[in-house]
Amino acid sequence: MDRDNREGMEQAIRGAEGLLELGLFTEAEAVFRQLAQEAPEHYRVWLGLARLRSRNFTQPDPNAQGLLERAASFAMTVDEYNDLKATVGSYAQLPPFAHGEQAPDRMPDVEQLEKLRPISVPVSSQEAVLEAREAARLKYLKCLLLIVVVIGLPTAFIVSCSNGVNPITNALLSDSQQEVPPPTTHPATTEAATEPEPEGCPYAEPTDTVKPGAEGEDVKWIQWQLVRQGAELEITGAFDEDTRQAVQAFQIDRDMKADGIVGEETREKLGE
Repeated sequence: MDRDNREGMEQAIRGAEGLLELGLFTEAEAVFRQLAQEAPEHYRVWLGLARLRSRNFTQPDPNAQGLLERAASFAMTVDEYNDLKATVGSYAQLPPFAHGEQAPDRMPDVEQLEKLRPISVPVSSQEAVLEAREAARLKYLKCLLLIVVVIGLPTAFIVSCSNGVNPITNALLSDSQQEVPPPTTHPATTEAATEPEPEGCPYAEPTDTVKPGAEGEDVKWIQWQLVRQGAELEITGAFDEDTRQAVQAFQIDRDMKADGIVGEETREKLGE
């Protein structure tokens, strides 16, 4: 690949990564799909696809791990591997750096190898996921505000000044004349918030292993316990895909085998 093509590819990758930073996943997907065909050996292409599938590492995705392992296999230097590891954070476990034999002049020393141990931190809890989403939303709003200020304000100033109006003075006067409405109260909401929650699970604890595809009171008990642990689920009594993913996330968080099946060990942890 010549220099112009490399620079063009880097610009395309940075542009797609910018779309991910703004949470524009639909727009980013088309770019990364094309990049995967044109530059399959670039580790940041597969890293971008993993970020896309997991919504910037805020949602568990069974395919993201494979994409991250592929990205690690294309990281040719210690710096690239460290960049990959820093981007992934605590979302998944990465294989160790594997290209020392191919690039002996870039082999890390003992201290660097010690730092390159695989990450073993489990998937973030529901609270951390919500915080990450909120941070991404605020970053997106700040970018929009910056665009409005940079593009819109000078244009408005020129147009208004041509009509003999100072927009900044008018904005200040308008804000000073506005009356702040009194805060509204919602008695019904307040009363609902003070009502005590029912104690204990209304469903009987299962006595047998419960697998995906099952239905009934046993599944409702599992869903009720997952919701109590912070999962976003509807208690339907059907062991669907959402329930399986919630069980897997719970198992990973408790350092258990993440098979999505509720056996005796998982059942005991859910009931704690």
